This record gives sequence, structure tokens and C-alpha cells, in this order.
Amino acid sequence: MISWNQWLIVVPARMQSSRLPRKPLADLGGLPMIVRVYQRLESFAAKGATIVIATDDQEILQVCQNHKVPAQITDSAHKSGTDRCAEVARKFDKPLVLNVQGDEPFVDLTDLEGLLAKMEKDGDPMGTMVYRNLHLVEYKNSNCVKAVVSDQGKALYFSRSPLPYYRDPEQFAGFWQHIGVYAFTKKGLLNFCALPQHPLELAESLEQLRALGNGLSIAVTEAKSPSLGIDTPQDLEAARARIR
Repeated sequence: MISWNQWLIVVPARMQSSRLPRKPLADLGGLPMIVRVYQRLESFAAKGATIVIATDDQEILQVCQNHKVPAQITDSAHKSGTDRCAEVARKFDKPLVLNVQGDEPFVDLTDLEGLLAKMEKDGDPMGTMVYRNLHLVEYKNSNCVKAVVSDQGKALYFSRSPLPYYRDPEQFAGFWQHIGVYAFTKKGLLNFCALPQHPLELAESLEQLRALGNGLSIAVTEAKSPSLGIDTPQDLEAARARIR
């Protein structure tokens, strides 16, 4: 059973996006995307969790306030959504923190509950999710992040390169696709953000490698639903069609 009152759920939202400008305020069925994400998670608040939108943009803050969505302004100097989460986490007496991206209006709640339950059970400083992907095209796509996971459910590595490498292409049996949702203990989150960027993180542009490069454990749970994040105009149109 999940101890909901121990969880702070932070949704980072920034206006700047090279592939999809003003993404958090993009219209999805008559509501801004960031409001849709909050509504997706709102049932967790009803169970006792605290949800906060973390942004550095006054317009996003105003839109959230207009829709009665809890939001806070965070430092514009932050380099990542995780840093934004850490700033908010310092203000709350919550031992556990979930970071859900502001472009995930369809994130599966059952999958999230599986991650939260594992974090409470195992006590790792950090946790995330993966989905079993059987598509060769996405396996070769550098925008699709792959994960290698131990039999004990711990992350071994993440990469934009095809992993694991199939020496015989006919043996291709799919791969673990990383879903960019992170859970932390509060202590683990603050420790993570205090670490300097790691060479592996810089090489792959994957911040989770900062944790692995410093020997931190990342718990991994299997998601039953694929990630449907919105990064491009094409993704946005597909999301609008799904809502319709």
C-alpha cells in the first residue's frame, strides 16, 4: 500500500522548447497541456499526495492559477527539470519525490503506482521506468533512450545507442525503452543535484548517467504502457487526435 501523504509530485514546466515553442500552454482539447498533465495526476492528490507545477515563467504560473492548479515559480537559472524539483522539494516536509514531465498528459497511473511502491519497498535513492519495445526502427533511433537492467531490477546503463547490441540481427528480441519519469527520496534528490555533471552524462546528454557514474543505485520498474510524451508538432497533433 502506498503512503500517499509522504509523496511530493513535481511537474517541471518551462516555456523554451526548440522543437515545440510554448509547449506547456499548447491547446489540448480546449485546455493547456500543463493543465491536462495536472488533471491526469489529480487522483493522487485526492489520495493524499501533494502536487506542484514548477516553472520559471509567469505566464505558465498565471494559467495554472486561472485553472486552480497549484504552481510555484522557480529559479530561471536551473539547467534541468530535476533541479527545479529539488528547489520545490526543499520547501516541503515530504520524504519522497516524484518528477513527472510537463509533456506527459497520458502517463499511465498504474505504472506510476508500481514505481512508487517499489521506491517505498526497496529504499533506493532514485527510481525510474522502462517499457519493452519490440520495434527495430526505434531501437536504432538516437532519440529513443535505451536501458539495460539487472535481474534484480536495477539500472546498469542508459544510452542513445542501440543496447544491448545484437551481434546477430536475427536474434533481435526488443529492448528496454526508458520512460523519463523519476522518483527520488528527498535526500537522494538533493544529493543528486549537488553532484557535478558526469562525463558520461555530458557524452550522452542523459542526466541519469550522473547517478550511475557516481555509483548511485537506480531502481527500475516495468511500465505496461509506452511513453507518449509530446516533443514535436507531430506529437501534438497526435495527442489532439487522441483527446478527440
